Amino acid sequence: MSRKLQLLLFVCGSAVFAYLVARIGVAQLLADAVRTGSLFVPIVLLYGVVCACNAGAWWLSMADEPSHPPFWRTYAITVAGFSLNFMTPMVNVGGEPFKIAAVAPWLGLRRAAGSVVIYQMLHTLGMLLSFLTAVMLGALLLPPHPAILASLVLAFVVLAALVLLLLTGHRYGGLERLLDLLHRIPLLDRLARRLEPKRATLAQMDEQITEFYHRRPRRFVQALALEYLSRSIFMFEYVLIALGVGVTITFAQAYVIGGLTSLVQNVIFVVPFEVGTKEGSLYLVFQLLGLDPALGVYTAIVSRLRDLVWIGGGLALVWFSGRRAQERTAAP
Repeated sequence: MSRKLQLLLFVCGSAVFAYLVARIGVAQLLADAVRTGSLFVPIVLLYGVVCACNAGAWWLSMADEPSHPPFWRTYAITVAGFSLNFMTPMVNVGGEPFKIAAVAPWLGLRRAAGSVVIYQMLHTLGMLLSFLTAVMLGALLLPPHPAILASLVLAFVVLAALVLLLLTGHRYGGLERLLDLLHRIPLLDRLARRLEPKRATLAQMDEQITEFYHRRPRRFVQALALEYLSRSIFMFEYVLIALGVGVTITFAQAYVIGGLTSLVQNVIFVVPFEVGTKEGSLYLVFQLLGLDPALGVYTAIVSRLRDLVWIGGGLALVWFSGRRAQERTAAP
């Protein structure tokens, strides 16, 4: 994507954000921030539990390796990877090369890459299952307008198809098949030719992916359950934020808010830092649930502040994780 288009998207998103803040009023948002007070601490800590579930899922996928990082090192690498992903907002891939390099001293470079691919597939599968849950709850809690119901049905069908596709990838692999597909697409055949020398490596990574699914089905289910649990725990953030300004929402409402908002953000992933898309989608979902839409914009601001706290900590862990990995490599 060109720099000009990236800048245009960022400016448009910033304009939406500024419009919503102006419509609600800066004074009202600041007043809500003051009312949140000490609840910001559990909001920040809650995300630490979410990251622990994510790290646990990744750690389980590496548990059968002859050598693998301990859980807390995996946790530190996971948080650091989150920070780097946020620093590459267009595609969220900055953290993946870092995670490969960070666990390579234990697993070796190829199997480290395979472990990151396995975890990313698990993470995406857990995310899709949480989206399906939010869509089903949305059908019960959102207004029964034909356009809304049609959108939810379409979303359910697409999400279910993606879940089946990912499960197929876990069962049979898919990296080598993806390379074959690239060869058949005119605009991407040049990329396929550049990747062709890596076919043997891709085949080995496919074997690593399918091995985890077939030989360790219990661990696969446990890792997937942790990923789904992390999404479910994360929804409590919306309950806490609303509670901070004196509004009570149910967990089911929070799941609809968090799930559908995240779904919109993933569909419109090209907007840098999700500027405008997060605020706009939260504003709309709060309104559809019969809640004050102003709280949706405030919720986005609080969640961004929480992001900044964890990004700061994660960037510090980038240096820590890299330094400890170098020490392990240098050890006799």
